Amino acid sequence: MVQINLRALRRSAGLHKRAARYAMRELELNRLFRPRRIDLCCCGLSKSGTHSIAGMFGRYRSQHHPDRNVRVPLSISLIKGEISVAKASSTLGKRDRKLWLEMESSTLTGILVEPLMDACPGKRFILTIRDVFSWSESWLDHNINRPPGPKSQFAALDRTRLRADEIAPGPHDAPLIELGFPSLACFFQMWAEHNSRILDVVPPDRLFVLKTADINERLDEIARWAGVERDMLCGDRTWLAKAPVKHHVLSKLDPNYVQDSAERFCGSLMDRFFDGLAASEYFERHQAR
Repeated sequence: MVQINLRALRRSAGLHKRAARYAMRELELNRLFRPRRIDLCCCGLSKSGTHSIAGMFGRYRSQHHPDRNVRVPLSISLIKGEISVAKASSTLGKRDRKLWLEMESSTLTGILVEPLMDACPGKRFILTIRDVFSWSESWLDHNINRPPGPKSQFAALDRTRLRADEIAPGPHDAPLIELGFPSLACFFQMWAEHNSRILDVVPPDRLFVLKTADINERLDEIARWAGVERDMLCGDRTWLAKAPVKHHVLSKLDPNYVQDSAERFCGSLMDRFFDGLAASEYFERHQAR
């Protein structure tokens, strides 16, 4: 016979009620003493301008990769199907009330975009997007220049997102493997999956798509969309986190292999946003600099 501890149940119910009252009080105090002027989120991939967007909104409560100790493991669990969207949404709603930011800019928000949209129905999103070739080069440069430590949360997340344990390298991937990276397909599929999902799930009235190369040129449009004065944007902080050393890793791969991989994984998005930029054209521009 199952015995029910009524005292423990009442205590648990009381704790939940107090927690709910505290959350509501915290929200009311935030609204009263720290009202949100904007509620925006940049959800592009790392190395697509997320650092720059956080800096651009530096006159607001803006952070790059906020709450990473909560959001990185939450992202990994969501990708692996170990947590439901509803559970993730509940966690993100509580953390949003705690952080009370006006701009959060992080690739993590792209991974968590669906539960975040549910938790924060007023939040709007900027998708920074960079062509797959220059994005891959920048990502590789960053990880060569600043290799993650063995206990890095982001390294664990990257390995999960890259599907490094699922996608076997081929003979053309040798230069990447020698540097300790997975196959080119891992990077190109992640680029396509991340950007496609955001374009698919975020309604157009809540989304502003911004090519990385256009950030400086579109400051007026960004201000209008965000509902802020142009002078409130920090235009001098729109090119942050540049690589101190470039390693030109893609140029060490067979250009036909790079092109075939781009067409296989990224063709439709590259056609839509970058006029079908070919690997050969990218390499010509790259060599001309």
